[in-house]
Amino acid sequence: MSLYLDSLVVLFLAVLSVVTSNSDHLTGSSIHDFLALRITVLNTAFLVMFALFRATLASRFRNGHGKRAGSVWTESVGAFRRASVMTLVLGCYLVGRNAAEPILKVVIQFFSILLLYEVAQFVITWMRYGYSPESRLRVLILGSGPRASKAWRELRLRQSTDRELVGFVDDRSLDEMAPDLAARYVSDLNGLSEYLLHHVVDELIIAVPLRSCYEVAQRAVALAESTGVRVFCLNDIYTLAHSTSLRRRAEPFIELVPHDEVHRLQNTLKRIVDFVVASLGILVLLPVFVAVAIAVKIDSKGPIFFVQDRYGFRRRRFRMFKFRTMVANAPDLMAGLEAKNEARGPIFKMKNDPRVTRIGGFLRRSSLDELPQLWNVVLGDMSLVGPRPMSVRDVSLFSEAALMRRFSVKPGITGIWQVSGRSSLTFDQWVALDFQYIENWSLHLDLQILARTVPAVFKRSGAL
Repeated sequence: MSLYLDSLVVLFLAVLSVVTSNSDHLTGSSIHDFLALRITVLNTAFLVMFALFRATLASRFRNGHGKRAGSVWTESVGAFRRASVMTLVLGCYLVGRNAAEPILKVVIQFFSILLLYEVAQFVITWMRYGYSPESRLRVLILGSGPRASKAWRELRLRQSTDRELVGFVDDRSLDEMAPDLAARYVSDLNGLSEYLLHHVVDELIIAVPLRSCYEVAQRAVALAESTGVRVFCLNDIYTLAHSTSLRRRAEPFIELVPHDEVHRLQNTLKRIVDFVVASLGILVLLPVFVAVAIAVKIDSKGPIFFVQDRYGFRRRRFRMFKFRTMVANAPDLMAGLEAKNEARGPIFKMKNDPRVTRIGGFLRRSSLDELPQLWNVVLGDMSLVGPRPMSVRDVSLFSEAALMRRFSVKPGITGIWQVSGRSSLTFDQWVALDFQYIENWSLHLDLQILARTVPAVFKRSGAL
């Protein structure tokens, strides 16, 4: 929601609180008289200042539009703080002008409905984008000249709460760069692929003269797109504009391949479906959760759940939950089993893994060990359908930057890999299916995969 629309909503809630708080003293005819009253210059000035103050407050303390929600605690504190400040402003104004309204009643009612409004906004954002403790996007700038300096200045002035600069990429020598840019130099163009392989980068801003550096920009764009990094360029209309109003309306950066509105709508619907289905799934399958938990606890010593760091959307780590299927010290035994790995590539497969418990083998074959990941879907770390979440160990063994493209979407509980052989697939086949899913994603494809997952689980095809 834009700051202006948000300010109008809050302003409406304030007026609504004043009107409804006086409803006990108003009959049918007097309500008409009340609404027919002329608005004084003082009230008009306050309403304008109230709306502007709200816009300033929201832009200062709230995540930017299109951002994932922060932690529940952070968002709750922020909602309470914003509601308290706006309520204080309204209360001070009513007291200052000796208002005839029941001030205490107005203040309590306005605070209550404003807090509900703030919470509703958080829930909608959470359902749409999910939760992320690392909301700021990490940005690389291609170039080290005047255009690169302009791009960095715009990041600092207008988008410092949304984005953070990782550094500059350029083939120029450090001696030719400005000292502040040279201090943040990370790689030349030949080393960009290696850098993207080992570092998290969300966006690349092209800030070189396209006429003289076309081939350089083209190589960088191709590499960024192959790794799932979004590509932007400087908006020359913005950078050359002298009019303040024109600069305010223009965007400093233009995405070269923006998502269309249909794609955005489908992503929103996907998140809503994920949240609703996962929440209902947890409630319906609660007896199964309890039964499996008891079985795991009786079968072997150790915790019920196996919790491990995995890489998710935008290559951010999250804690993935599964029912424990191995002995409690399984991670410590991993080093001794590396030589017995039956899979090629960075993944580990072993048909008769000695670490798997008796109940663990059944849980793996039936996929019941995956059920706790429904909670990851509710949190927004995962989706019902998507590429398989990768462990830190596996990703550290990646050898090609192009493999980072699989992190351009959320990982899923199931996916094309689940209905196409699971553990019987080679790593190359697995990656090819992930890319096929990313390129052809649609809600219809998700529904097809979900429909095929149930028979695949019952057949136990490819399960270890």
